[in-house]
Amino acid sequence: MTDAPRISIREPESVASLSRTFSRSFSAVDLAEPLLSLDENQPAAVAQKLFRDRKISVLGVRRGGAVVAWVGEKDLGGRALGDHAHEIRREDLLEEATGLSGVLGALAGAEQVFVDWLGEIAGVITRRDLQKPPLRMWLFGAITVLDANLSTAIGELYPRESWQPLITPGRLEKAVVLRAERERRGSPCSLLDCLQLKDKADLLLSDRESLAALGFSSQREADRFTRDIEKLRNHLAHAQELEPPHLATASRLGSLIHSIIRAEGVQRIMALRKAHG
Repeated sequence: MTDAPRISIREPESVASLSRTFSRSFSAVDLAEPLLSLDENQPAAVAQKLFRDRKISVLGVRRGGAVVAWVGEKDLGGRALGDHAHEIRREDLLEEATGLSGVLGALAGAEQVFVDWLGEIAGVITRRDLQKPPLRMWLFGAITVLDANLSTAIGELYPRESWQPLITPGRLEKAVVLRAERERRGSPCSLLDCLQLKDKADLLLSDRESLAALGFSSQREADRFTRDIEKLRNHLAHAQELEPPHLATASRLGSLIHSIIRAEGVQRIMALRKAHG
């Protein structure tokens, strides 16, 4: 079977600019905290005091002058610090320039990861660091780019708002009301811009081929993920703490980030639609 032709989305310059800025924005160093450390022969009591006084959750363990292991406060007993240490594995270590998608992926299965800074293990990122502004800004940017890509694809596939009959009356009415409110406030916009992300996804994910183009195995999976993205965006917009379900959505979003920036998924959908006439 011949592959469908590749269609290039004509991104608005504002979206293209956002994509460029977004792709080289934050990295692991923007989330990392300095990793305090002690020599492995130090008494555990010294480490316990450091945990209490500095309110940290992870402490580096030095051997031969270099950090090679770590301990958590709950690991400590009454012996030397090195007796409680966990060796830092290669998979626990990130370069300082690692993107936030890499950080999210690494923390999906770990409580903390460590940052190699100028050739030394000098930083640590824990799950609580995922609440920091850099990651929140990065995630909001990812969702914004995804939303913009969906809008661009729909605009090309359904010119002159010919998508309207495909939206339920209730969802269409909400978009009409939102557009009227924005216009009242002096912010004119298209009706498409007033659709929810879930509505836009529904317009594009109407068959198995389209679902597969975005990596979904079923309509139910796609519905759940797009609703989870909307929940994540609402939490980010209201500066609420990200809970485990939001971080799980963030991790999956991060795994798709390169495809999102390049609009690869929606381009595949457009190619399929145009190939089928």
